[in-house]
Amino acid sequence: MINIFKIKKKNLIKIKINKKKKIKKYIWVDLINPTEKERQYVNNKLKQKIIKKPKLFNLEASSRFFKDKDGIHVHSFFFYKDTKDYINNSTVAFTIKNNKIYSLRDIELPAFRLYRIKNKNKILIDYNPCELLLNLFEIKIDQLANEIENVYKDLEYLTYIILRDQNNQKFNKSISILSKKEDITSKIRICLIDTQRALNFLIKENILKYSQRELAREIIRDTESLIPHNESIFQKINFLMQAAMGFLNIEQNKIIKIFSVISIIFLPPSLLTSTYGMNFKNIPELNWKYGYPITLTAMLVLSLISYIYFKFKKWL
Repeated sequence: MINIFKIKKKNLIKIKINKKKKIKKYIWVDLINPTEKERQYVNNKLKQKIIKKPKLFNLEASSRFFKDKDGIHVHSFFFYKDTKDYINNSTVAFTIKNNKIYSLRDIELPAFRLYRIKNKNKILIDYNPCELLLNLFEIKIDQLANEIENVYKDLEYLTYIILRDQNNQKFNKSISILSKKEDITSKIRICLIDTQRALNFLIKENILKYSQRELAREIIRDTESLIPHNESIFQKINFLMQAAMGFLNIEQNKIIKIFSVISIIFLPPSLLTSTYGMNFKNIPELNWKYGYPITLTAMLVLSLISYIYFKFKKWL
């Protein structure tokens, strides 16, 4: 899928693509999981080389932020959730060349959708590729801040369940929920750090105007303020995870303790039954008239003595 945009009266306008005609005035080409024909269209008609898909997953700084004959390249993570609540970071490859920006991504992302909605009534100031890129980064940071707030709200609810209401049926589900929240915070942290690196690269390359450099530094400051906040939430998740596992271990120990005590209570009666269950002919008590009730009484008394002793020691 290809979306091409132009600037009209300082607004971002989507262009209807006619593959037979060459598009001259445009500023942004956005490719979403493009087919081979769409790639050829960008290469042949728009005269811009598009990177191959495997290169999107390189993590080295030299592979994510660099400059070559095809332009300035910035590969940045964008956080997303799909319809099945699967959470991940998707790499978007940006290329800036000849006052145009090209973006390549695998899926539709919330930040891009929000950017298109906000820009319907927003007037661009510099109307150049760097402004579009910085605006996308700004929306991305706002999205990450909202995700951190959502995780924090969920943790308040989970804290009540784990620390105050262990008998609730939702307690057993809390560990799986905490695992998801931990995954979210770890991916948010990666996305924040990656954004910092991308913005520092843009500032270092001296392609930003003065106002854009100030905006880039402001986004970096916002990112730096979110990182420790996200880290504190990550630590709280680990604390709640350990607390939940501790409460589960305590409950399991109580159950094991009850079974252990019960087995010891019935140990004396078991000893009597095993003694008189032996197949020897010369057992003195074998011909007692009241041997059976005496044995039952002895078993009951020994069990009661064991039970009273355990209650006195507060083991039950």
